[in-house]
Amino acid sequence: MNWNDIRVLYFRELKSALRERSIVINSILIPIILYPLLFWLMYTGFTFVSGQTSELDSRIVLVNFPAQHEELRRDLANDRRIKIVASPDPLPDLHRARIDAIVEFAPEGQGNFRTKIAYDESRDQSAQARTSVEQKIAAYRQRFLQLTASRLGVSREEFQSFWVESQNVSTERQMGQFVLGLLLPIMLMVMLALGGFYPAVDATAGERENSTWETMMTVGTSRTNIVMAKYLYVATMSAMAALLNVTAMTFSMRTVLAPLGGQIGNMSFQIPLRSLPVIALGVVLMALFIAAGMMTLASFARNFKEGQSMVSPFYLIIILPVSFLQTPGLEFSTRMALIPVVNVTMMFREAITGVFHWPLIALTVAVEIVCVGIALKLATTILGNEDVVTGSYQGSFGKFFKERLMKRNA
Repeated sequence: MNWNDIRVLYFRELKSALRERSIVINSILIPIILYPLLFWLMYTGFTFVSGQTSELDSRIVLVNFPAQHEELRRDLANDRRIKIVASPDPLPDLHRARIDAIVEFAPEGQGNFRTKIAYDESRDQSAQARTSVEQKIAAYRQRFLQLTASRLGVSREEFQSFWVESQNVSTERQMGQFVLGLLLPIMLMVMLALGGFYPAVDATAGERENSTWETMMTVGTSRTNIVMAKYLYVATMSAMAALLNVTAMTFSMRTVLAPLGGQIGNMSFQIPLRSLPVIALGVVLMALFIAAGMMTLASFARNFKEGQSMVSPFYLIIILPVSFLQTPGLEFSTRMALIPVVNVTMMFREAITGVFHWPLIALTVAVEIVCVGIALKLATTILGNEDVVTGSYQGSFGKFFKERLMKRNA
């Protein structure tokens, strides 16, 4: 290989890509603008719907209400979200959505009572009624304990000897990294696949459709140099899309999640600086692997549209496995490190949260290097066939694999 020729052809491919509107949109604009905007619209809509639900009246029925706790009834009646109604047959009315909850009281002696709330989980308004009533009863319970303790001449702590307290010791930055660790890995994979999709199809099937592939073959360099330049160009566009998306999501995540308020709105979404080399390494390895796989499949297409349909299965192969890996309790193990694509996703998630299992990272890098080598070898072998390059080969990758690669190995 002549690296000087590859460099010249590589920059030629990049300049040509910047003139293609579809490549610029999918590899540059979408990673920067579209996905942060979609997340903002999604969470803003979620907040709006939650606000609308909280404004709904919760129609409740009180059954066997204890007369000595009239203060609790007043608390429920004064809440604008709760409406106390009467019903001769509450349970059927609850099933028919005429009421939202049934609050039944069972006396326990000495002024105490047990509360049972019946509601319909399949209806948001009924679930909201249960939450509102529980909050009111819990607040009344605290006041009741305080008042009873005062009457007995003891403190509340002495009166209630059993306590359960919880404390979240993680900082806002750690919580932000946890959220990023759940969201960014899948977004990285989507952007890597999407960023390389159009360049891979354009560099192969697009060249053939525009009748410029044969012209490219007449330049004063070997076919291997031409293929390598195109391959590096596709990998560059894929990696650039992923890195742009990481940057955009990191800087916009706080604004995106701000409508949710509370602790989430106050989180600090910053990726540790020591994680950036690990993330960049994973992005480069996945970009090289995706570029080789997509170019291999797109090489059998005679036009751009056909190339899109041929590359789409590979796109799904990249996206579908990692979509099931975003559960918080999933651990980065040796078995995970041996599975291509999945291992890089787990490495991304661990690195974003500031956790580094170096033996597993080394194993992941080794596995991906082997996969990149195999995919690149397969791509160069296929593009070494004249009929595939010129588009005269009438068949798919599966047919080519059976007819030529399997027979050659035999």
